Amino acid sequence: MSPRLIVVLGMLCLSGPPAAWAEVRVTGASVDGRALPISAEAATGNEEPTVRFNSTSQQVTFSFEGEADTSASPVTGARPADTLPPPRGTRLRFRLDGRDAGWRDRPAQGRVILRFVDAVGNTVGSDETELPGQTDDWQGSPEGSPPRPYSFSTIAPPLAARVMANFISGYEQVVGAVGIDNVTITITSPDAVAVEHPMPIGGVDEAFHPLSTPAGWGRSGSRGELSRVAGPTAGGDGPLLTIIDDDPQQYGAWTLTKGVATEPGDTVTLSWRASHSFGEGGPLKASYASLSPGDYRFRVSACFPGGQPTGVEASLRVVVVPPWYQRANVWLAIGITMVAGAALAARQIALQRLRRQLEAVEREHALERERARIARDLHDEVGAGLTEIAMQTAWLRRDVAESVPPETVARAEKACQAAIDLTRSVDAIVWAVNPANDTLDRFVSYLTQATEQFTDAAGLAVRFDVPTHLPAVPLPGLIRHGLFLIVREAINNAVKHAQCQLIRLSVQLDQNNLLTITVEDDGRGFARAAAHHPGLGLESMQQRAADLGGTLTISPQPAGGTRVAIAISLPTSTPV
Repeated sequence: MSPRLIVVLGMLCLSGPPAAWAEVRVTGASVDGRALPISAEAATGNEEPTVRFNSTSQQVTFSFEGEADTSASPVTGARPADTLPPPRGTRLRFRLDGRDAGWRDRPAQGRVILRFVDAVGNTVGSDETELPGQTDDWQGSPEGSPPRPYSFSTIAPPLAARVMANFISGYEQVVGAVGIDNVTITITSPDAVAVEHPMPIGGVDEAFHPLSTPAGWGRSGSRGELSRVAGPTAGGDGPLLTIIDDDPQQYGAWTLTKGVATEPGDTVTLSWRASHSFGEGGPLKASYASLSPGDYRFRVSACFPGGQPTGVEASLRVVVVPPWYQRANVWLAIGITMVAGAALAARQIALQRLRRQLEAVEREHALERERARIARDLHDEVGAGLTEIAMQTAWLRRDVAESVPPETVARAEKACQAAIDLTRSVDAIVWAVNPANDTLDRFVSYLTQATEQFTDAAGLAVRFDVPTHLPAVPLPGLIRHGLFLIVREAINNAVKHAQCQLIRLSVQLDQNNLLTITVEDDGRGFARAAAHHPGLGLESMQQRAADLGGTLTISPQPAGGTRVAIAISLPTSTPV
């Protein structure tokens, strides 16, 4: 059974017996040919039926119908005016709140027919026109609405002897009201002679009883009592032929009973005035295309033939849901999901980075432990062994100094010095390997100490240009060991080949962590030293500087001597 919608009843004030009410129902809804389920919104306390569909749908169609109160029996013959039942509310109007500006009808129209008969009364031809929709300034009834003029013409067919005029309220499903007056038939012969034949609405008493019959006119149609006589129109001065059609299955008509004489080939023109309003009764359908997202209400109203509402309505809530990409809640969910996903991804990335950092720190700690072990082993075993060899060689040289040839003593002296040099080299290696020295300040301290010892042994003066406080910038072992070897080679060249008296060592660290170490001497200059002592290890120094990612510059001093500078960018933190 089709869902029943809420029906709001009202009382229309009419003179005479009470009106016969109708019940209206919305029987269904479909979208693009697919039936929609109709649900009651009981959960929200609103029991108005509801349909929902997506706004991407092309067309929605509503089905609705009305049911008249059949207790008002049709009139089957002449009877007093006060015994006529009032019109039934079977005209259905509809609107979609949020889309329609006002109530709407399904298109409907009355008809006007010119019918031609021969001399014995047989029909030999006809022509017709329509009375569509509703005239301007319709006031709900024919007698209360201003009429508009109409006319149409046709040619009398062969055998035509008379022409009859029929005014019909409409056929199946059409309901409405129409008022007609000032009817005239004009016959124009082929030689252009025109004769007017007015068709007055006369022969009725002054009370204009609804079932009075004007002279020359007759009721016809499937329900003759729908055709009635009413008072004059607004501004009129005579009776009015009306058809008050409240029956979608039946119709009423007014017909000229005698007609007007004509001949084949005549031009027949029918003119009249009329006010009218036509619609349809149920069952009906109403369609809407491309509804925008939103909340609508489809309403159906039961109306009297003239369009006056009876107060009986049915309604259906219509919710047009926007597509997912236009829904705020969907985008909110997507946003939350994206934020959650981004947070989860960031957490995973952070965990992986932390894991890598922990693994790198662990590897670095393991490497530092290994370096510390190697440093201890070198110091405790190799260093101690070389020191023992140097001491034993020195004792041996003293013991045999007076009993062996001078050449033997010289070889012993050379062996002792070699042991001492190796001991110093091992000390340098132990210092380089020890992870405790992996900072700039420890490196510079060791560099100045080693330089001072070396120059003292060579009998040279040394001057240091070193900042008082150096930051503990991380300095990996490979870098500081390479720097130390380059500086030591530069000082060694100055001591052995430059014939200098003073060596200057300077250290600078700028705000960009660029470390520059400079070795300067006051000797005979680089060119002369290289000429007398080729192979000063310059290629080795250049290669070490390149391996460290730095630059090595060797240049002569204006006043004599040589300047060797190594520049390298230090890391800002311990590599991971």
